[in-house]
Amino acid sequence: PLLRLPLPLLLVLQRLLPLRLRPLRQLLRLFLRLQRLLRLLVLQQLLPLRLHPQAPLLQHRLRQTTSLRSIHQRHSQVRLLPLRLRPIHQPHQVLRLRLLLQKLLPLRLRPQAPLLLQHQQRPQRRLLLVVSAVNVLRSNTTNSTVIADALSLYISSSTNSNGSLNSTYTLTVNDIDDYVTSINNVNFTRSTNESMLIAVPPNQGDGVFVLGASFTRGIGGTVVSTNNSEQITNTELSTAALISNQSLTGVTSLNMLIIDKPTKYENLDNSTEKKLASSVVVVVVNRNNVSSNQINISLFFQILNEYRPSGDVEYICSFYETSDLKWNESGCTAPQYNAVFNRYECNCNHLTSFALLWLPRVQLTRDLRPVDIASLVFQSISIVCFIIIIINAIVMRVRRPIMGFRAYDILPLISSASTTILFAFYIALSMTVYTKTTSENESQCFLSSSVLMFFVYFFLIFMFCAKTSVGYFNYLRFVHLFPEPSLRKLFVMLAISFVFSIAWVAFAVGFNSNSSFKITQLYPYKICWFTRDVIYYFLTIPVCLFLLVNIIIFIRVAQRIISHVRHAKSPHKSYGRMKRCVLILLSSCATQGIGWLFGPFLTFVNPDAGKVLEWIFNIFNGLEGLWSILLYMIIRSTRMDEQKRSVAARELSKTKSTIIDKDKKSNTDDDQNGTHDEIRESQIERRRRENENRDETRECDIQDLRRKNKVPHIFDDLYDLKDCAMPISNDNDS
Repeated sequence: PLLRLPLPLLLVLQRLLPLRLRPLRQLLRLFLRLQRLLRLLVLQQLLPLRLHPQAPLLQHRLRQTTSLRSIHQRHSQVRLLPLRLRPIHQPHQVLRLRLLLQKLLPLRLRPQAPLLLQHQQRPQRRLLLVVSAVNVLRSNTTNSTVIADALSLYISSSTNSNGSLNSTYTLTVNDIDDYVTSINNVNFTRSTNESMLIAVPPNQGDGVFVLGASFTRGIGGTVVSTNNSEQITNTELSTAALISNQSLTGVTSLNMLIIDKPTKYENLDNSTEKKLASSVVVVVVNRNNVSSNQINISLFFQILNEYRPSGDVEYICSFYETSDLKWNESGCTAPQYNAVFNRYECNCNHLTSFALLWLPRVQLTRDLRPVDIASLVFQSISIVCFIIIIINAIVMRVRRPIMGFRAYDILPLISSASTTILFAFYIALSMTVYTKTTSENESQCFLSSSVLMFFVYFFLIFMFCAKTSVGYFNYLRFVHLFPEPSLRKLFVMLAISFVFSIAWVAFAVGFNSNSSFKITQLYPYKICWFTRDVIYYFLTIPVCLFLLVNIIIFIRVAQRIISHVRHAKSPHKSYGRMKRCVLILLSSCATQGIGWLFGPFLTFVNPDAGKVLEWIFNIFNGLEGLWSILLYMIIRSTRMDEQKRSVAARELSKTKSTIIDKDKKSNTDDDQNGTHDEIRESQIERRRRENENRDETRECDIQDLRRKNKVPHIFDDLYDLKDCAMPISNDNDS
């Protein structure tokens, strides 16, 4: 009855019995011998199949396996066994296992030695092709067809070459650009699995214009013209570049090279963390005249699998700048992802070598950086210092009205006031964005942040206008001494600055109303500000112009003020205060100017240098409050000295009047005791002295009145009390 059971079930049941008691022990022993035989066959894969001792048996078993289903089933079952226990039942598995095991033998002892040697000789042949292509390119040939063939051969051979090339036979990026540019007056098209090279005249006749080329991995390249541009751009492709028809006016030759796998471009720029993500496109045009039209080129990039990054990254449409040897994004728009065709699309306004790069996206958190905290602290200190100045000035004005500020005294504080207001709105904007940002992926500015952003922008422009106005007013005072400018002119310039700032901000608001322009964006947990593409037009260029004007004014005014202070010889303390005030004014202008000089570079320098410049920018601009309070203390001390001199002048006038009265009384007593002639002479002499004293007193009073009516400031020559010296009587009798 046991013989009627299936063999697997019989084997399972017989495991419960000792081997010697099992009825089919002979069959089991035969099965075990068969397993040993299979193991031996596996180990014998070091030999070719025809030399196996069991070759006829194996070939017979392979012929019996005719059903595809049984082959697949047996193949799946065999994978569950270790490699040494798998039976050989398919020819491709035999070859695969044989090659795997033969790696343990030297090359000369392997049965496939000739085939392997031939496979190893392929890279050597490719290196020879690379050397031959480079020699042709460097032979100074002027034949454009020969140059194009050699360049295409070099790209194909160097891409698939696994060997190391000598630097002598390696073309640089500049060399490739030069060779592509040198191709002219030909109609050349060469497409391979590694590259696509075209050098054709754009105008093909019958209203057909060549716009560019496209490349699809595994298929090759295609020339794109006005006839097939819509069809090609609406299909999946690896890389494509199309120039607008208007940009091809006057072009005699359109040269374009697409490199599918640009291994030579992978490590060109090590100064940043930018990495290559796509194929490289080299575009050059040759014109029949010097003048050129505005270039508008559309680029289409698909991320290559070997360059596909992992994690959250930011893609950048860049070109390689051969002068600085780094990738640059200026002149190119931000790439837009096309989910339909799984590619990124962008536009550029110039021609060179283009590629899609990726940059690790900085993980944003709600934690403030140390530089952000320092910026808020410095700005808060400046605001507190200016509030202290305002409160102290109001209290002193109420308690002692005579100690109030004159118009010229507040000139140094006008620019500080505009900067302080800017700091206040900037802190409000930063806190609003920090508290209301809901996600790190949020990029659209909400309403309150947009309103505060344009207030900050208004006070930023007004601050530069106010500083420029005050600087120009001081230029008129100290460089063009006569006529002295009136305060009305300063107020007119400040009013013009206010109107100009409103008009400029209204211009920016109008552009921002159209969302397609992408003027502003939200930097999560940081600020709502201009995008990188437009910040040059709305901030960098205006700030640079203001800085240039203020630097010129600063140099001219500083020369005149330093010369005046250097030649001041008066021993009065006010001149010492004036020197300190000049030093503080110049230091304030210099530090703020240095801070804003580094400001425009924050938009395009590398991250490490940007951190250093950001600290310098925040520290130097955050010292505004310190300079303001030092200036206020010096101006207040100067006003107190002027008040003391005014009181001393009044006391001196009273003392002179008392002395004159006593002199008159003494002269009257002497006249009564003298003779009539002596009395007459004494009266004449006394009247003469009285007239002289009256004239001197009147002149002193006039000078005092002029000094009171004149609008003093910290840079005026001080009033010397020695000019109004008390007259001394020469009468011997007094």
